[in-house]
Amino acid sequence: MLVHAQSQTKRTCTTQIRIASGISALFVVFLLTANLIAQESAPKGVGLPQDWSNRHVIYSNGAPFSATAAASRDSRFWYAWMQRTGNRFRWNPGTPIQRTHSYHSRVDWAVSLGAGYEPLAETPAKYSFSTGGNITTANCTTDFVVYVINATPSTVSNPEQANIVALNNLYTGTSSSFCPNGAQTPPTTDYTGPKFMFSYAAGSSQVSLSPILSEDGTKIGFIDGGNPANFNVLTWVAGQGTDATHPVKPGTGGSTLVQLPYSSTSVSGCTANGNPTSNASPYIDYNTDAAYVASDNGNLYRITGVFKGTPTVEYCIKVFTAATNHVPTSPVYDQVNNVVYVSDGYSLYGFTPGASGFTAAGSIAIASTSASDPIVLSPYLDSGDGFVYVFSSADSTNKNAIVAQANLALTSVTTVAIGPKPSGEYIWDGDFDNAYWSTGPKAGAGTLYACGTDASGTGGNTKPSLYALSFSSPNGIINTTPAMSDNRNINNAANSAGMCSPLLDFYDGTTDRLFVGTGASGATSGANMVTEWNVNTRITATTTPTSTATGYWGGTSAFTIDNVSAEPQAASIYFGTLSKPATGTTTPCGSGVYCAVKLTQSGLQ
Repeated sequence: MLVHAQSQTKRTCTTQIRIASGISALFVVFLLTANLIAQESAPKGVGLPQDWSNRHVIYSNGAPFSATAAASRDSRFWYAWMQRTGNRFRWNPGTPIQRTHSYHSRVDWAVSLGAGYEPLAETPAKYSFSTGGNITTANCTTDFVVYVINATPSTVSNPEQANIVALNNLYTGTSSSFCPNGAQTPPTTDYTGPKFMFSYAAGSSQVSLSPILSEDGTKIGFIDGGNPANFNVLTWVAGQGTDATHPVKPGTGGSTLVQLPYSSTSVSGCTANGNPTSNASPYIDYNTDAAYVASDNGNLYRITGVFKGTPTVEYCIKVFTAATNHVPTSPVYDQVNNVVYVSDGYSLYGFTPGASGFTAAGSIAIASTSASDPIVLSPYLDSGDGFVYVFSSADSTNKNAIVAQANLALTSVTTVAIGPKPSGEYIWDGDFDNAYWSTGPKAGAGTLYACGTDASGTGGNTKPSLYALSFSSPNGIINTTPAMSDNRNINNAANSAGMCSPLLDFYDGTTDRLFVGTGASGATSGANMVTEWNVNTRITATTTPTSTATGYWGGTSAFTIDNVSAEPQAASIYFGTLSKPATGTTTPCGSGVYCAVKLTQSGLQ
């Protein structure tokens, strides 16, 4: 019955893809054939997991048929199609909408994370359960969002502190509520908010990298901030822990925590060399139940038995010899061509995983080695169209922030300047609009939005600015002159110093929206804004945001998208704030604390 249901889901999903995206009938026939080929490889879970890795693997409609057939064996291929074109949240229109008054600060809900925060540029993970077909029913009990917390975990100190939590009863807000209201303070007794599904002090170290979900949502993989770092697999149980300052330790009532100190393991290709992991979140290949992780010692590891067995380091390879400022990014795996891409912060590398080890698959220099940590986040992979993208705070001359587009073989690279090299700030990920997803880069219609720096260089290159990058047809090479430069409306009128969050684009079937957070991490001054933009057509340098929301101290973490729904509360974004104001200073979730926040996609209400 399960196989039959999956097969029916894939056929339905493909049909809706054609309707939503205007794919030719021939393409639909091809995808239906690819579905049959991939029946055993399509998503085997019962829901829709969304974490940092989904955004970094792109499957556009412009890819060749052969690439699409190979991509259909990757679960993320189906998750992307379901979310962008085939999947819609269903809700019961007979459910009473519970009204409350509207808050000027524009916040659906904000919950305290205690003494720690969702880490800088990292992404909460969202799980939505599906009840069948290609429709995901919004569920107040089983849908949840996971926040990791950059704070030392404890169940004995006063106050206690969690390092990983999950919230359910998500679809609530200040103007309406699909889920039951839950009286919470602060800020007011009639505040609509979520509930803590679990709260754990997992291990003994803070968590400063993005979590990743199993396909069925029952397990969470993450890397902690220990020295050496551990690859952790948490099996959670609902109801354990009450909030971020009243966690429990996993290990009772069915919950477990498996910890693997991978960099301390001598295996084929590497010797033991225990180190922390600063920038590299784990990437999971669901088909093989294997994780690719990197460590500050310069190694790339393959770990097997991640969610369905016992996590074990299988083999590793030395990506680079340890050097000052060289810190590897998160890897990303190209399932179509069997290559893992990773950066050491300066160059981009490819490695092919085999039966007993990695083999080198190319490398190319991107940034000046005189810069400090210029490439921090994972590459973006568009294997069907043949490109890998990275965002860097420095080019080869150490003068400009750039977006770099390399071919898969890593034999050529094209870079685009997005303002002067920032002073003391990072350049995080941009994101691709719906036109790119619909047609790919070779059609020349798509846009890549990126946050660089104010082109004037005022303020010591500390002010963020928005850029739109285009592509040439028919080769899909990124154009070296931005199509739109230096839109400063992502910030406040004074264009305050600070930086952007990673950008997020989401198309709901009608409106293509871009979300940007700005602020100065660790500070309580500056813009502290979230902006929402309608990017159905490419914006110009004078375009202003469709909606803004303010008061998010220090700016925001990366965003996690929810879904598409006729009920606005089930179509939201999730993020965390990055600064903790002094006690007595109001934040969206209370006084002197860090917040986990939800806003609706439309209007940021």
